[in-house]
Amino acid sequence: MSISSLAALCALLPLALGPLPTAETNITVKLCGGGFAEIPIKHKSPPAPPCHAKACHAGSCRKRFDLAQ
Repeated sequence: MSISSLAALCALLPLALGPLPTAETNITVKLCGGGFAEIPIKHKSPPAPPCHAKACHAGSCRKRFDLAQ
């Protein structure tokens, strides 16, 4: 493996890892007047798992299809 191939693999490493999770709960922004503003970060909760598939039944019996028709 040549040095150029190794450098190319090292350059692609951040692409393979993707963004790292953040532990911060606020973003602190410096304002022009010398003050600071904090913006809260709302983390999304994981989506609820899908419901189990259930068959719906009518309150009465269904009519049977007549094959003689």
